[in-house]
Amino acid sequence: MQLVETAGEGPIVDLGSGWGSLVIRLALKYPARPIVGYELSLFPWLVTVFMARCLRLKNLRVYRQDFLKADVPAASVVVCYLFPAGMAALAAKLAAQKSQPRYLISNTFALPSHQPETTRRLDDLYQSPIYVYRLNATPE
Repeated sequence: MQLVETAGEGPIVDLGSGWGSLVIRLALKYPARPIVGYELSLFPWLVTVFMARCLRLKNLRVYRQDFLKADVPAASVVVCYLFPAGMAALAAKLAAQKSQPRYLISNTFALPSHQPETTRRLDDLYQSPIYVYRLNATPE
């Protein structure tokens, strides 16, 4: 959440939004920003959609589809918590896209063939790394 604050303005996309813990918090904190989540698993997606409706989060859209096959909207910030093969697939998708997000923030797993601008450690049992990549340096 803290890293998103410093990553510019505009839409935020969560790739693999799971049970919605992050996208719900982002939608609540940034009501003027479009928040988009992608989740393939049925039950986590349903929970997120239900919570978004209960909280009347009009700025949040959650799609039940594979983000690798989806036409992901242009975003200023993309956040993810993917496994290594998922990160490799994401790197290939980003390389093939015309437009790239300004920032990519990844929990635990690095983006292959990219050097993070910043790496922070969470205060958890594993000291999990959070990687911040600046992919598109053009100002908004």
